[in-house]
Amino acid sequence: MVTQARIRPATRLDVPALVALEEHYFIGNLSASERAGGFISVRHSPDWFARAVDCGGVHVAMTADDHVGGFIAVLAPPLPTDPDLPPIVRAVIELAETVQMNGRPIAAQRYALRGPVCIGAELRGQGVYSAFNAVTRKAYRDQFDIGVLFVAADNPRSLHTATDKLGAQSLAIFEVDSRRFHFLAFDF
Repeated sequence: MVTQARIRPATRLDVPALVALEEHYFIGNLSASERAGGFISVRHSPDWFARAVDCGGVHVAMTADDHVGGFIAVLAPPLPTDPDLPPIVRAVIELAETVQMNGRPIAAQRYALRGPVCIGAELRGQGVYSAFNAVTRKAYRDQFDIGVLFVAADNPRSLHTATDKLGAQSLAIFEVDSRRFHFLAFDF
């Protein structure tokens, strides 16, 4: 399916919309039935989004009426010593040191953190996820060899999408704050 949504690099002007979209789909703001459609496990601050946009790591999908209806972040991994790392991201960075892909630890290769990815209800089912995959693979393949991401074990829709549409492999399962997550990786 070809998306009708326009995909473009995010700008600083998009930051409020990125924060609002992530907040809307954050797990703590959804009912159990709403979570079945997928959810975001980590909240990011406006400053985090601004930094991600500034380094060219965020793309947005625009709705027909020119609003941000989805986004994807692809960024170099943060330093493990960063005191502001969410516990889930810290666990992913630590796993990258020992989990192997292509015969070597992921951290010994050029890897990116992929996510968050959020597609609002208005754009779901229109090929936006596949469009994000195509755009980001083209944009970052000269920078990164591998992408890593995490998906909550109780988020089957997102796990299915990451494995079937992105081709990511679940390489480990880890736990943070009594919640289980899949550590996934894919070749750019």
